[in-house]
Amino acid sequence: MNLRFINWIWRVRGTLPIEPTQSAGEAFGKLDDLFQEKNTTYRIEGDTLSFAKRKQHPQDKMSVFDGGTLQIAGGVLRYDMMSRALLACFVAPLFFFAVGHVGVAVDKWRNPPAVVKAKAEAEKKRSKIKPEDVPMNTIDHLLGAPKPEKKKKKGDDGKGGNDEEGGKKSRKPSMTTAYVFMGIFFALWIFGRILEHRLIHFRFRDRLAGVGPIGEQG
Repeated sequence: MNLRFINWIWRVRGTLPIEPTQSAGEAFGKLDDLFQEKNTTYRIEGDTLSFAKRKQHPQDKMSVFDGGTLQIAGGVLRYDMMSRALLACFVAPLFFFAVGHVGVAVDKWRNPPAVVKAKAEAEKKRSKIKPEDVPMNTIDHLLGAPKPEKKKKKGDDGKGGNDEEGGKKSRKPSMTTAYVFMGIFFALWIFGRILEHRLIHFRFRDRLAGVGPIGEQG
């Protein structure tokens, strides 16, 4: 299977023109500070630089990337880097989608629609019975006992609202929460995919041009 059709999800690729007279060694020398971070290893073989990162620190300007290659040929720098963070943000919505459907399916299995409908109809019939319709014992009536009252519905606090316990019991699993988290992580993936690509492109460009970003110049 050719993963190139889908690995753009977690890989960042791009090209940058460099001075034709600039050798690969000189170009990589200008980018050297980016690969001097802690827990970063790299090697240069001819016109190709390969690097790998683990347990990246937040201060690392390439912390979102876990490895990749930079190659210089024909006056062009080509970079290809992968990010597990981008992959996680893309896969997370699928996880929440699955969990949401499992929750809904389990609820339907525990409470079949037919049973739920029957309970609702029975509750509706009970709610129509008025206190005065409830038969009263003759002896209680002679003794002056008060008329029986309807039992409160489960979760009714007597003020037209539901108490906390009743509210929790009446809640049913739904896909709403799953959709919210899916949207959050998918937005993070889109934002990160675009932003990180632009940031690393500009960092490579500035260093190759001999211009460090603001706050990074010595």
